[in-house]
Amino acid sequence: MNIKSTGMMALVLAAAFLCLGMASNASAAQRLVVEKNHSARISLSGAAGSVIVANPDIADVNVIDSRTVYIVGKGFGNSSVIITDQMGRPLFDGEVVVTASQKGAITVYKGLTPSLMVCSTICTSEEGGSSNAGATSPVAFGTIAAATGVTP
Repeated sequence: MNIKSTGMMALVLAAAFLCLGMASNASAAQRLVVEKNHSARISLSGAAGSVIVANPDIADVNVIDSRTVYIVGKGFGNSSVIITDQMGRPLFDGEVVVTASQKGAITVYKGLTPSLMVCSTICTSEEGGSSNAGATSPVAFGTIAAATGVTP
């Protein structure tokens, strides 16, 4: 073997190992944390062919174009999301964890039952109902003001 063919062989082997490394990174499981009713943008390395969401009550995927998707948090919990190209090769393989929003969020206890409230000028429960508990309860009033900087 001469020096020229040895150099070419080393280049081919390096390229092969680089391709193997890229393939393993593309299929490596990822973890994505998204707040409920929020989304996260994912840029794909290739054109999406199929989208699989294990639990559509937890997360949803909106395809913007062939290489851009948004994962939307719909309900609390975990769901697997897999996006493949036309040949079935994984472009995204991850666990989506949907959590509560922490911006302006407080926990209000009624007896021993906790209720998550999101507050701005009024408080709304995670279930969607509004509450004016802060106006009548000094403890809730102080908690809301401390958590949000807003006096209800």
